[in-house]
Amino acid sequence: MLDRKIFSVFSETADLRPHTQQQLLQVYTTLATVVMSSMAGCFVAGRIPALGDHGLLALLGVVAGTVAVFVMRPSKENMHKRRMILWTVAWLIGSLMQPIVDGFFLQGDQDIVYMALGTSGTLFASFAAATMMTPRRRTIYLVGTAIAGLVSLSWISLLAYFYPTRMLHSMTMLVSLAASCLSVVIHTHGILELARAGADLDPVVHALTLFSDLAELFVRLLVLFSNDKRERERKAARSSSSSSSSSAKGRRYSGKGRSTAVPVGNSGASWSWNL
Repeated sequence: MLDRKIFSVFSETADLRPHTQQQLLQVYTTLATVVMSSMAGCFVAGRIPALGDHGLLALLGVVAGTVAVFVMRPSKENMHKRRMILWTVAWLIGSLMQPIVDGFFLQGDQDIVYMALGTSGTLFASFAAATMMTPRRRTIYLVGTAIAGLVSLSWISLLAYFYPTRMLHSMTMLVSLAASCLSVVIHTHGILELARAGADLDPVVHALTLFSDLAELFVRLLVLFSNDKRERERKAARSSSSSSSSSAKGRRYSGKGRSTAVPVGNSGASWSWNL
C-alpha cells in the first residue's frame, strides 16, 4: 500500500499501472540509498584525510564497480551483491568530490555547497515528477529539445574556445545546465517506457544512471554559483577601487581656487592668481 500512496498523484495524471509504480518505487528507493552513501563517503573522506588521498585508486574503483554493475546479470540471487557494489561506487564518488567541497568550505563559501545541493535535488525531483505526469507525446518533444540543446552546446563551446568571452562562457554554462536537466527527463522517460512495455526494471542500473544525472547537476550548479559569486566580488572590488581613486583625485585638487599674492616693485602693489 505504501507504493500506491506515494505514486497515487502520478497515477491520476499518467498511465502508471500498480506494477509500474512498484518498480519505480524500487528504483527511487535504491537511488536514495545511493545518494546517502555518496554523502557519507564525502563526509568520512573529509574527517579522515588518509581515506581521501588515494584519488587514482578511487577512480579505478569507480570504473571497475560501474563495469561490474552493468556486466552482472540481474537476478534475485545477486541483487544484494550488485547493490553493495553500487553503494561502494557511490561512496568512492563522494570521496572523489570531497576535495572540491572542502575547497569551498576552506574559503568560507559553504553556502554555495548547500545551495547547489538543495537546487540540484529540487531540479531533479521536479523534472522527474514532470516526466511521470506528462503524456508520451510531450516527452518526445522534450527529447527533441534536449538533442537540439546538446547540438547548440557543442557549437557554443567550439565558438568559446576560439573566441573566449564572458558572455559565451555564461551561455555555455546555462546551456549545459539545461542539457543536464533534460538528460534527467530522457532517462526517466526511458525507465517509464520500459516499465510500460512490461519489462522488468533493473533498480541498480537505473539508480546508477539517475545518480550520475544528479551528480552532474550538482557539479554544474557548484561551478555556476561560484562563477556568479566571483563576478559579484569582482564588480564590488572594481566599484570600490573607482570610488577610492575618485576620492584621491578630489584630495589632490582640493587646493585649487586659492589665490597667492606676489609683490611688484616698491609700491607695495601685488598681483594674485589662482593656483
